[in-house]
Amino acid sequence: MKSYLFKINLSLLLISVASFSFAQTSDDIIFEKTTQKFMRVDEGHLVTLNYTFKYSGEPDLSITTPTVDCSCTTVILPEGKIKSNSTQSITIKFDTKDKIGYQERVVILQFVSDYMDSRLIEKKITFKGFVKASKATKKAYKMSKKKK
Repeated sequence: MKSYLFKINLSLLLISVASFSFAQTSDDIIFEKTTQKFMRVDEGHLVTLNYTFKYSGEPDLSITTPTVDCSCTTVILPEGKIKSNSTQSITIKFDTKDKIGYQERVVILQFVSDYMDSRLIEKKITFKGFVKASKATKKAYKMSKKKK
């Protein structure tokens, strides 16, 4: 009976150790920059930014659908699985149409492995800058002020 209990305890211990050894941590994903600034741009301009990161964990990862602040932001993710010891890039496209003044947007990324016990790793990347109003927007603003 003692031998049987010993084998069960040993099996549980090995399963626990194995599950921890495959668990990835947020330290396994390192971005070169998590915040980027774009210079002053004219309204209507499409801003494109690249965020490069290195993954040093063991299991391959996928990125779930990113969370963005508004539909003006498009996220282009790497194709396929993210392999161990690889460097990847995420592209952000920000459409400044109807956006004026100081802009700051956060994109939330969630990385996950295929293991069932895997937990999500959440990373936030940010971009900010200033959008100068177009002549048409300035004219429309002046016209709306005259009506009041």
